[in-house]
Amino acid sequence: MMNFSSEQSVTKIGDVKLGGQPGELPTVLFGTAFFGKKYQEPDAAALEEIRGFIRAQETLSRLTGNPSVVDIYIGNRDTMAARIDLVLGELPKNRPISLDVPESEVRQAVLKHVHEIGASGRVILNSFNLAAEEKELNCLREYPPGCAILLGYNPKDFSVDGRIDMIETGAGYLDNGLMTYAREFGIKNLLLDAGATPFDHSAAETLRAIPVMKNRWGLPVGCAIHNTVESWLWMKQYRKEHKAEYLTCDVGSNALPIMLGADFCVYGPIRNAGTVFPFVAMVDKFIAEGAEDYFGVSQSDDHPRRKLG
Repeated sequence: MMNFSSEQSVTKIGDVKLGGQPGELPTVLFGTAFFGKKYQEPDAAALEEIRGFIRAQETLSRLTGNPSVVDIYIGNRDTMAARIDLVLGELPKNRPISLDVPESEVRQAVLKHVHEIGASGRVILNSFNLAAEEKELNCLREYPPGCAILLGYNPKDFSVDGRIDMIETGAGYLDNGLMTYAREFGIKNLLLDAGATPFDHSAAETLRAIPVMKNRWGLPVGCAIHNTVESWLWMKQYRKEHKAEYLTCDVGSNALPIMLGADFCVYGPIRNAGTVFPFVAMVDKFIAEGAEDYFGVSQSDDHPRRKLG
């Protein structure tokens, strides 16, 4: 069981709270919508399928007590408005959304769009990272989101120190650290992502960075550890004939960051919510019970520790 000597802040974004000491709050789960070939140019049936996945994640969140966030994958400018509108239409008005936008130019367009529709305060930018160009920095200054995930990925140095350096100094990729920029831009809520890396690229450092970051800054920390499983070369071949076994590894990987103090997990495709939520709720129960027994950390009635008997 873990407990941090430094003060741990609790961040609230809309109706979602995360952070604090391990066992205090349930793990927040981000499920990604619109990712995969089938959903790049979805027909009416695929769009209805996505709506069903969003509703299912909401139902599982209410059942388990683990807060949910829809992570919207946006690969180009043409799809951004329709995808954001669809997700906002399925969620409570105070629920945040996460925007997963790989390209800097598209991120700029998305930030401007959510500002124009009055949704910036609900947005979690996933993520603010080393790829931010000067135009993007100016866009963030003009249209700051309500929350940003600061990604510690540093291709020059996969160590814990390298990941921290990305957030603190920019690690030579940016003139300033991601945190310095975010605070300058007035982004009120910050989450830290340890930056999952593949096996043989210091994958274990992803996990080791989580308690170090939490103790250093007292901010909510998490990662998308499923990406390490997704990029596993042996598994890429094995999963072709063993999909259930792959899903077990994919879902089970989320226990690792949580056991090391993570406050949120970006768990991958939202279609996997039915397996992920009960599993993470179980992990949260173990951690919360230990946190209460060893450190006197209490939980609310809607935490899986209390809610699920």
